[in-house]
Amino acid sequence: MSPTQREALMLDIWRSMDIVDLMRVTGHDDGLDDERLVHVFGEDAPRLMTEGDKLRLKRQGREFMDITDHTSLGAFNAQRASLVYARPPVSALANSTRDRLHVVMNSLDDKHLRKDIEILSSFWNRNYRSLWGKRSSDWIFSHVQDILNSSSSKLVTGVFKFAHAFPQSSVIARLEAKDDDTRPMDKELVIIGAHLDSLNYEMPFYRAPGADDDGSGTVTILQVLRSLLDADFVPPKGIAVEFHWNAAEEGGLLGSQDIAATYEEGGARVKGMLQIDMTAFVKDGTKPIIALFDEGVDMILTSFATSLVEEYTDLPWNYTNCGPVCGSDHMSWTKAGYPAIAATEGLFWDLPLTEIHTPRDDLNVKGGEYSFKHMLEFVKLGVAFIAEVACAK
Repeated sequence: MSPTQREALMLDIWRSMDIVDLMRVTGHDDGLDDERLVHVFGEDAPRLMTEGDKLRLKRQGREFMDITDHTSLGAFNAQRASLVYARPPVSALANSTRDRLHVVMNSLDDKHLRKDIEILSSFWNRNYRSLWGKRSSDWIFSHVQDILNSSSSKLVTGVFKFAHAFPQSSVIARLEAKDDDTRPMDKELVIIGAHLDSLNYEMPFYRAPGADDDGSGTVTILQVLRSLLDADFVPPKGIAVEFHWNAAEEGGLLGSQDIAATYEEGGARVKGMLQIDMTAFVKDGTKPIIALFDEGVDMILTSFATSLVEEYTDLPWNYTNCGPVCGSDHMSWTKAGYPAIAATEGLFWDLPLTEIHTPRDDLNVKGGEYSFKHMLEFVKLGVAFIAEVACAK
């Protein structure tokens, strides 16, 4: 038997084992018996289970929100209706700003996207509980620092690691006008986010390049940041723009819940949040679109986003949802009482559902094309969302 055949046999044996037994046998059992409170999507009430049980749910294709640390998320904002941006936004961009955005969008190329995703997907995996997860978030942090070095003298910029109870950090970058004397906590925030972790659902310690889920969203918003700097965009007074690379989405939206809860408790004012989760895949036989979720989101802001797709991108849009079988970090912000929306690469059933969360989620994903051209349309949407919502009246 060749080494390749032996490896294939071992992987088949591992796949046939209960995932908790597998983790114990391979020495990855630390914390598997820890008890958690988990709201499984599609179920009426949360239930207690272990970290190992969460892995069993993942292998079964069940998604959830681990609410152990944030059972009261949204309670403060339920009493602060004035903090929630609920009115329909009206475009107020100056023509000169809109023209600059179009110039930058028309000159976009994919060289940074290609280089960034090659590096990001080269990590063995980006499991939030692992050293690889920590290393991947460290790389995002350093890379964002490098990008911000080219920022305008009219901006105040910063990036920091948001620490969690697990090794992987979230990364948050912030842009605001240098001449803005508004107190930081009085500013309204415009947020764009993606999750930086990846997980192999069959064998959580094994290879998970996560090139599409959500490496594509991660590098997309890196390019959004570059493009806004290239356009010399400066947020208006009273507004700060933030980029969130969230840790541990695959663990039950853990990173984004930590952040949203911190912001809620501190009285942060969020004008709008856009989550970008998967932007690269175009299924064979389908036409490229930008899909916007119509469940678990603010539909007023979502409707505004459809107008941005029409104005700034070359693609049509459509609504999509996945019912109780999936979720992403926008749900943490929605639960906290903030207006949040989510965009993805296509209708839910046109996503590469058999390839993500496996070693096959790479640039050669089967069943369609890993399209950098498609990703660039989401860069345009991200740039437009930040600029338009920041300036909207």
